[in-house]
Amino acid sequence: MVQSMFKSLTLNFFFMLSLVVLASNVMQAQDNVGFEQQIKPFLNKYCIECHEGEDADSFRMDNDEMLDYVEPGDPENSDLYSHMLLPEDDDMLMPPIDYSPRPSGPEMMLVKTWIQQGAKTDADDGGDDGDAAAPVAAPAPTSNFEKHIYNALGSLHPAAVHLPIGLLLAAGLFGFLSLRGSFVMSDCAYYCLWLGTWGAIFACVSGWWYSPMEHRGTVVEFNDLFDQSHKVFWHRTGGLIVTIVAFLVCIIAKRTRDTDPDEGTLWKLGAIVVAAAIGWVGHEGGELTYGKDHYKDLNAIIEMVADPKKAAQPAAEPEVEDASSINDSDPSTANDF
Repeated sequence: MVQSMFKSLTLNFFFMLSLVVLASNVMQAQDNVGFEQQIKPFLNKYCIECHEGEDADSFRMDNDEMLDYVEPGDPENSDLYSHMLLPEDDDMLMPPIDYSPRPSGPEMMLVKTWIQQGAKTDADDGGDDGDAAAPVAAPAPTSNFEKHIYNALGSLHPAAVHLPIGLLLAAGLFGFLSLRGSFVMSDCAYYCLWLGTWGAIFACVSGWWYSPMEHRGTVVEFNDLFDQSHKVFWHRTGGLIVTIVAFLVCIIAKRTRDTDPDEGTLWKLGAIVVAAAIGWVGHEGGELTYGKDHYKDLNAIIEMVADPKKAAQPAAEPEVEDASSINDSDPSTANDF
């Protein structure tokens, strides 16, 4: 029975992980991204307003000049994708950061996939490309529905991510308190560990789509997972690793409790490690959202504790010239006091 339960839980975990991978590749899985049907609507929606006609600023998007900013097969070196849509400097972001609506994660991946496939227009395939600025039909309802699904899922990440962090930290604390054999603390650690792990899986899935929404790194192919230029690289990588380790600790805890409820040192130590690791992952996410100065007051307290003598020294007060000396040196000021 224990072996059957172990197999079932393992399959459930890899099923959830597969959903993440499938979701990230849903746009890439298409046989061919069409320019007329998919890329031109994107340009019309986000670019044409400012980049059409002879008076267009910088460059035009309503004719073949647009292709001068694309390196077929290499989206990272294509200005249309890397420089204009995903720059590190917000001042260079196109559309501008205050432009609404913003391109969604799936739309960004659509452009990247189109460039990876060679940035072909319908004319390249023998079709009639026509005027790039001509009106086009709205995206099919299915694609629009998918876009809203991905964005809705991604928008849940900031709210969802706090639950697994809190639960896994609690699991580590209860695990530590139960090392001497407290059954109550052991049960608390066990259930917090399981709930926190499932919460972490959901946080990973929602974060997968939240990252491109915030322009912090989009995963379209497997190699993108190892791209350290993504702002979210360490937070995303750490989150995935901690989630996998937490799930393995859950399996060990389940098997241990089914075999001998009095044992459990190994999985409790694992819960403590997971708690420390999820704290670091949360710290990385906090810096992404609030900046590195967000913890300046906490760092100041740590410095005070680490070096109390330095903290006990009163701050030097600015020198103020004594009023009496002013009176003595300048008789004209004597009646001012």
